[in-house]
Amino acid sequence: MFSLATSPFFWAYGVGASVLGVFGIYIGWKSRSKSLLLTRQYERERQRSDQLANFVIPTGLALATESDFDTLLEKILIEGKALANADGGTLYLMTPEKTLRFGMVMNDSLKIAMGGTSGQPVSLAPLNLYDPETGKPNLKNIATSCAIGAKLLSVADAYAAPGYDFSGTKAFDEKMGYRTISVLCVPLKDPTEQVIGVLQLINAQDPETKRVIPFDEHLVHSIGLLGLLAAAALKSYLRIKKLTEELQELRIQIDEAKKERQVAEIAGSSYFKDLQARAREMRAKVKGEGAGK
Repeated sequence: MFSLATSPFFWAYGVGASVLGVFGIYIGWKSRSKSLLLTRQYERERQRSDQLANFVIPTGLALATESDFDTLLEKILIEGKALANADGGTLYLMTPEKTLRFGMVMNDSLKIAMGGTSGQPVSLAPLNLYDPETGKPNLKNIATSCAIGAKLLSVADAYAAPGYDFSGTKAFDEKMGYRTISVLCVPLKDPTEQVIGVLQLINAQDPETKRVIPFDEHLVHSIGLLGLLAAAALKSYLRIKKLTEELQELRIQIDEAKKERQVAEIAGSSYFKDLQARAREMRAKVKGEGAGK
């Protein structure tokens, strides 16, 4: 007896329907995944736009109008930490001797603040960009490598970062009971692409859990822009400072020249010559009286 349930046609139809159903589910899942990915990308771009409009650009304007150097250094580091939600950071300044000088050091967990307006000097020795003996570039240190290469560098875990020497960081961690994990270094480049400093941030934190996480790669663009604005503010301040010092030096030279000219005018006047003649007469008279006795 012929049965529809056992018919090859209906059996094939059922298998085909099942396959199409599974395929439909797969297509739906792929579409949903793609939709979620696009949504996340859109959200990231929106956040980046908000960061630029509401944080980075206003911060750059605030830095540009700062007239106190220590406050300027502190603002750069604090704003960088806030943007990346970092636990700590260091602001290095390039010196004429090709070293990175510690301008400001902060760590929230350890309650450390040195340099800037803290009143506590930074006692750490500068970092050499080049080996004093061989002249080779110091690419083992992430901050000096960032300055030499003039590029942003990021590591997810300092203790497992190939190519970098974090022995100094590990010694500091052991002494302070700390654990440095994620590190981000941003070169501070002036408009001529010359590196004038490095902004180093450590231990990015999840805003909700406070767990240390790698620095968000989508934040890198905003932090890099902040670095450019900070470098422009530093360069402008240093230029104004240099001009002020040169004007002060010129003013001193002018004052000295003015004093010399006034002295020469006084010494050459008939009144001064008359005083000199009277003084000679008085000295001669005193000597004569002394000899008569």
